[in-house]
Amino acid sequence: MFNRNSMGKISLLLILLVSTMAAKADALDAKALKGSGLKILQGFSETPENGILKSFEVSLPPVESVVYFSTDGRNRLLGAANRIFPWAAKGLEEIISSDFDPDPTTRQPSRNGLQVLFQLKSGRYLLLQGLAGAETMSYFQIHDSGKFTINLATFGKARVSGDIPLLAWAEASSPVEVFNDAWKKILNCRKFEDRVAPRYQKNYPEPFKYLGWCSWEQYRREISSELLVGAMEKIESSPVPVRWVLVDDGHQHQSGSGMRTSQMLSFQANPETFPEGFAPLMEERSDKIKWTGIWHTMNGLWQGLSPDHQLEELDPHLISIHQKRGNEDFTVMMPKDDPGSSQKFYNALIGSAKEHGFDFVKIDNQNRQVGYYKGRKNAVEAVAENAQSLEKACKKFTDGLINCFCVDLISVMNTKYSAVSRVSVDYLLNHEDKAKSHLLQSYQNTLWVGQAVWPDHDMFHSCDPVSGRMMAVSKAVAGAPIYLSDAPKDFVPELIEPLCWENGKLLRPLAPAIPLPDSVMLSALSTPQAYRVIAPLPNGAASIIAYNLANPTPDSPVKAAVRESDYKSASSFIQPAVPSWEIPEEGLAYYDWYKQTGGKLGTKYEFELDGFSDRFVQLSPIKEGWAVIGRPDKYLSAAAVESAEYKSKTLTVKFVKSGPLVVYNKRPVECSEAKKITDMGGGLWRLEFPKNNKGMEVMIQIRN
Repeated sequence: MFNRNSMGKISLLLILLVSTMAAKADALDAKALKGSGLKILQGFSETPENGILKSFEVSLPPVESVVYFSTDGRNRLLGAANRIFPWAAKGLEEIISSDFDPDPTTRQPSRNGLQVLFQLKSGRYLLLQGLAGAETMSYFQIHDSGKFTINLATFGKARVSGDIPLLAWAEASSPVEVFNDAWKKILNCRKFEDRVAPRYQKNYPEPFKYLGWCSWEQYRREISSELLVGAMEKIESSPVPVRWVLVDDGHQHQSGSGMRTSQMLSFQANPETFPEGFAPLMEERSDKIKWTGIWHTMNGLWQGLSPDHQLEELDPHLISIHQKRGNEDFTVMMPKDDPGSSQKFYNALIGSAKEHGFDFVKIDNQNRQVGYYKGRKNAVEAVAENAQSLEKACKKFTDGLINCFCVDLISVMNTKYSAVSRVSVDYLLNHEDKAKSHLLQSYQNTLWVGQAVWPDHDMFHSCDPVSGRMMAVSKAVAGAPIYLSDAPKDFVPELIEPLCWENGKLLRPLAPAIPLPDSVMLSALSTPQAYRVIAPLPNGAASIIAYNLANPTPDSPVKAAVRESDYKSASSFIQPAVPSWEIPEEGLAYYDWYKQTGGKLGTKYEFELDGFSDRFVQLSPIKEGWAVIGRPDKYLSAAAVESAEYKSKTLTVKFVKSGPLVVYNKRPVECSEAKKITDMGGGLWRLEFPKNNKGMEVMIQIRN
């Protein structure tokens, strides 16, 4: 049981916005936390012991259930930033019990967590979130004794003094509301205003508005100039409108190979596999393949720069860090832990991408830097400086940055300019268990990472026999970059074309998809119950996806439903915040995208999920007897409609680009411009119009 001794604990009830705690305090009473706020340790001054400045024992209110955001590996914390899992359980003690194993793709959960969401016995929700400031990072720890602590760390040796952020919290009636409320406090705090910004204030990069392609999942490190030129030529001749190409791992001028041994020698291409450098790739750019991107790691390469590197101009700004690989000692060259050296390094790294002709970068392996600087002056400060330097360099030299291996506090809380970050483990071709875990992490981590950035769900294969369509749809509702990794000959156009227009421009939601409130606390990989997510679309519509993620897959179908009440959650993740969408007076129309059926929604639309599967449903408001579903050949059907004017006998629709249109009215309809009108049943009508007339406007009437 957890220690609930109240002696020595500090009441937080009198503090409205920013809480303070004396530096010598050693307890935190979470039972007293109401509303939302930040806890700042004012006048704090301590020297770390084994990298930890201070630990505070947390006393908790009565808890019904919990979601603990941590990595896998019982005592792991650092270097795990693409493996943050939403461990759902009845209590914290269950998460570190020996028989807790909800995800077969992972090791046992780590006791060290970034944040924790509680459903309280009272029915309300409480979020406690660690913070990463300029010098410190706080994280949680579940102890075998039952004690629960928040630890303030630098993973270094130098003394820290000043007003130090420790904790963000929010307590509310909704599990989504607590994430929004906690992050409002973070984003409005002077401690963070120069370090991170909300998603809506970011400049979303132009290339990422279009369909892309990445070399990694198909070709891994076995890439060459010849292979990529060939791939680009096939993409150019393909009907699939890929507009950008990302050159992933395998292009570097390096020593060693693989993650454990590779070190960068220079910022040039591998002279053996790219004998003419990147010039042949740049020559393949065209009106179709307009942009190219290049992958690097935060360290330059997985194990940093080689001591034998050829970047002499950087020597004054580098340090040698000694590491062990098994019984072998080796040296890693890294940016010095001072702001000037950090900026010099990232200006050189990102500047080299621009010099080679690349338009944007993908930066991997971000959080693992903490392990390299660990034991020096202040590892958190060094990595935060590097993150800030990367942001500034990308803003200066590129048209965009994809953060990768970055689901950690330091990375997320240092995204001042970048608008896109990965939110899960890698997608893996033809792997059901991984696909389930990937989907769950992507949506659950969006609840917090998506406050600052659009959530990148990673690349995917359209030809994946296990999850190709599911991946396409999940990417569509994420609103982030969508990039294929099939060999171009294997593209499946019928799964890709619903994502975008004929020029590759993506249809995007108004906000990223997040779990519906009744799914946030669900242990979806171990419970035969539908896991459901929602995303808001233009014209007051909403996309809902229900998944059967249970593992092993149940023999019997899982019952699921889309409910009228779900619609109220559609607007909850829009930035800046808007009033909650209310159920229209005339109700909602539903459209089952896979079945191409629908009608007026009553209290709910019920169905079954057989095996590893999903169901994709759009809800649209009914006004004056009409509802606009949109183009049924696009996943985000409603996003294909620019505007709609509703009158009792007429509906005027203006397309983004014209094509087939589905509308709802219980009465028969007619339209002089429609080539054909089909009664789909349930009050749904499909009208055929010429394709891709930009801004085409049509009037549909009630048939006399």
